[in-house]
This record gives sequence, C-alpha cells and structure tokens, in this order.
Amino acid sequence: MNYLIALTLVSAAAAARLENIYLPPNSGSSSGANAGLRTPFGSDSVSSASASSQAEILRYENEIDGQGWHYAYETSDGTKAEQDGRVLPGSVPEEGSLQVSGSFSYIGDDGQTYSVSYTADENGFHPTGDHLPTPPPIPEEILKSLQLTAGNDGQYSSHKSSYDADAGY
Repeated sequence: MNYLIALTLVSAAAAARLENIYLPPNSGSSSGANAGLRTPFGSDSVSSASASSQAEILRYENEIDGQGWHYAYETSDGTKAEQDGRVLPGSVPEEGSLQVSGSFSYIGDDGQTYSVSYTADENGFHPTGDHLPTPPPIPEEILKSLQLTAGNDGQYSSHKSSYDADAGY
C-alpha cells in the first residue's frame, strides 16, 4: 500500500512540472514566433530585436465592467494601443455579439509611425490606416448594376419564375 502511495506522489510530481520547451512546426524556424523559447533541437538564442529593445510602460489602463471593457497602454518605444468593447445582447443569450473599436500605432524600422484604427462587429473586422492598401474604385458599369439591383430590392419582378407543365414542351 505504501508503495502505491509513493508511486502516485512521484507520478503527480513529475506530471506537475511544466517545461519551458516548445516544439515549433517545421516552418517555425523562419517565422520568428518562437524567439526566447528553448527547443529540443535548436539553440537558446533570443532574437537581437527583442534582446536589445526593452521598452518601459508609460501608461496602462484596464477597465472591465458588466457591459464591456476598455484598455490602453503606451510604451517608451512609441508603441500605443487602445481598445473599447461592449457586449450587444441578442434575442437569446447565445445570439449576442461584440462591438469593438480601437487603434494601435508603432514606430517602424524606417522611423515612420504606423497607425491603424479598427472596428469589429457582426459585419467583420474593418481596419483603416494611411499605409494600408485600398481597393480599386468600382467600375461604372458594375456600380450602375448594383444601384439597379438595390432599387428592385434584389428581386426580379418582370417575369414569372415557375415551371408550367402544360406549356407543351
């Protein structure tokens, strides 16, 4: 009985140990996402960018209430982020959604400040920023077609769309 208890304690102690080893996927060595983590087959080196740049937190806010949240931070390297979100209830609890808006900015390697503002809701994620690509303009013919379709509420009302078996085909 004592042997069984000792074996259980040793097993629990071995299972509770959390190793700092991460085995990245085959393409993980080129992604840079595993910087600072030891791998069984790789080196323990940390990327030079993360090792040489230690930023101090200048401002940090984090507020959560029953209806939503707000967080913001600013670091000494010029990085800023802010986000507000709230829960929009649905007709039943499982059908609710989130409405999120925020922004972030950072100073790139070229010295330029990059800023992105965004909204996210049931219609998707919508980022905006001066450096982000924009879609080409809609051709006039397509725009007229969309306006025509929107004017008819998307319905084709000029023809009956049913099969008539007595038509003699």
